[in-house]
Amino acid sequence: MRKLLNLIRNAVSATSAVTRRAGLAAFGAGLAFTWCGLPDATAQTVAQDLIPTTMGLPISSEQNQALQFSDLPTVDATYSAASDKTVTRQASLLSGGRPRARSIGYGRPDPCNPGCDVSWYFGYESLWLKRENDERFSLSNNSFLSDFEFERGGRYTAGYLSDCVNGWEIVYAGPFDWRRTANVAGAANLQSNLVPTVYTAAQIDTFNSADQHFQDYRVQLNSFELNRRWWTWDVLSTMIGLRYVDYEEDYLFFSNRVGTGTGVLIESVDNQLLGAQIGADVLYPFSLRGNVGFRGKAGVYANLDERSTFLRNGGTVLLNAGDEDVDVAGIIEMGVVANYHIVPSIRLTAGYEFWYMPGTATVPEQRPGQISPASGTTVFDDADLFLHGGSVGLQVLF
Repeated sequence: MRKLLNLIRNAVSATSAVTRRAGLAAFGAGLAFTWCGLPDATAQTVAQDLIPTTMGLPISSEQNQALQFSDLPTVDATYSAASDKTVTRQASLLSGGRPRARSIGYGRPDPCNPGCDVSWYFGYESLWLKRENDERFSLSNNSFLSDFEFERGGRYTAGYLSDCVNGWEIVYAGPFDWRRTANVAGAANLQSNLVPTVYTAAQIDTFNSADQHFQDYRVQLNSFELNRRWWTWDVLSTMIGLRYVDYEEDYLFFSNRVGTGTGVLIESVDNQLLGAQIGADVLYPFSLRGNVGFRGKAGVYANLDERSTFLRNGGTVLLNAGDEDVDVAGIIEMGVVANYHIVPSIRLTAGYEFWYMPGTATVPEQRPGQISPASGTTVFDDADLFLHGGSVGLQVLF
């Protein structure tokens, strides 16, 4: 019966993994299609009609002169789109350079005098994120690790606008460093959750009937982005870009048994995600100074993951193995955001966001409690991470 249950459980896990990767592959194909179509896109353009010089009729309100149909230029039957001389330019640009606009509000240019108020922008946000899941993970039968708390990191943004529509930005988020520990003492009555296979219980005896169990579980995250952005006034911004995320987990289990010795188990995983993403910010102005809205990103990545496992019982090293793999992962970010201009060039920001990261390797997913000669030789990267938290910050526009 146990073998049947394990077979069903493995079949369900394999089906879930295949479904997740198929979804990520489909999203990646759509992302590639979007990326390839970008060079043909024109954002917020306006046509300029070229007045033929042969007409000799300057159009102005001062002459108050109607244009006769007989004076209009004619187009013969050989006309085609290829011979069309109509030109387009970005709506926010004027010929002869990039003039500044008269402001009619905080960050809103005057439509009767187009131009751009902003060439550069820099932002900093204090971001508190919490890693969820694996709350009950522990290899000691006598203690549990505390939950991960909200950890503060920073998000630094620097952007440049070549005109009122097109721009580039770089973003760094981190460093985030979550940590939780547990320490318990007993009089030779502490037991572990380690289950030996092939190995015998006597080969891991320092972890059972022990006098001390100490656990240390640490998680680190850093994120880097290079994005191409497009703006539509001050209410919509779309982007596509490249992203690199370094996500690491390290776990230590130390046991001391008086008269027998000490035992050490170390499990480490490292996820390096590299790929492309798309996203959008949608804002709704609730006053001349403030906006509220939604911010979202989604991307598909190659996950270059690694695992290493080390186990020493007394003076004997039982495990010292590792593995690395390349697989598909994803990141989806969603959140609400608000900003408020305290002066035209400085605004405060605040928000709350959620990160979902499927296809990552975590320490609990490696099943470090299963001790066998094959432990550590395979990295498992089917975990779904969930992070969430709030932010406050400052943005400078000039």
